[in-house]
Amino acid sequence: MVPSNKQDPPEGLNKAGALAPHTSEQWLRLCDDFANLDGQCALLCELLTHLSRRDTPLEPAGQHGIDMLVSQLREGSRAFKQQLYKMRAD
Repeated sequence: MVPSNKQDPPEGLNKAGALAPHTSEQWLRLCDDFANLDGQCALLCELLTHLSRRDTPLEPAGQHGIDMLVSQLREGSRAFKQQLYKMRAD
């Protein structure tokens, strides 16, 4: 057998050096998920900053909204972490 001087492309890249379709789709979904999570985190930071500057207590409806947002952020963060681990394992 004749040794080849050509190296295989890194994992996830095709021979032209571009992302393989499967990896590219995963990457796009991951970027979208991160952008969504980042936006929700920014909103929560703005809400908490605003609340810390108020003199009046938070109404129950407002507290419920913040609780829902925090729950969504936790779930989004967990899902994002799982996607990262899945891509790493593939």
